Amino acid sequence: MRFDPGYLFGMALQTVPEPRKVARDLFDLNLPREVLWTALALVVVVNAALGVLAGMMYPLDPTQMGAILSSPVLLGVIEAVFMFGMAWGIYAIGRMFGGQGYLSDAIITVVWMEFIFLMFQALTLVLTFFAPGLAAILMIGSVVLFFWILSHFTTESHGFASTGLVFASILGFMILAVFALSFILVILGVEPVPMTLPN
Repeated sequence: MRFDPGYLFGMALQTVPEPRKVARDLFDLNLPREVLWTALALVVVVNAALGVLAGMMYPLDPTQMGAILSSPVLLGVIEAVFMFGMAWGIYAIGRMFGGQGYLSDAIITVVWMEFIFLMFQALTLVLTFFAPGLAAILMIGSVVLFFWILSHFTTESHGFASTGLVFASILGFMILAVFALSFILVILGVEPVPMTLPN
């Protein structure tokens, strides 16, 4: 496997129709754990940089979002904790349900998802200038692709039989995580954005 941009972009495109094949190719690299953690830290930094750029282009209102969520840097820290926790969760929860995956597979899964999401995020920033509607559709597509990759990569990593059951399990854990995150955000002082009815 090569690591030049063109080859990686081709693999990213291949992830949509053949996610499990791409997963096997990535898992078979047997990269050292230190390299994987470094790659994860790198995509966190790049994502934080894009967050700072997006914050400069479209500043958030601290009175509505709270001091935490209005800071791209702090958001980057929160996302770093989330991604590191996701890697451990993919590994530990999969093992808890009888999976045979390794922590390195889980780290690769998170790194690859974040790599593809960064491409979506960069393209979305560009599209917001002349095609905001298309940018919104692209963001929705990135969420769908997130679950697509996560479900198939987790299935391949742990040797599960059904991707559908894996997806259902992930969705259940995500719902619980959203409730937990909502509780944490309330503690941090983030208030819901008030809804106004049109006149």
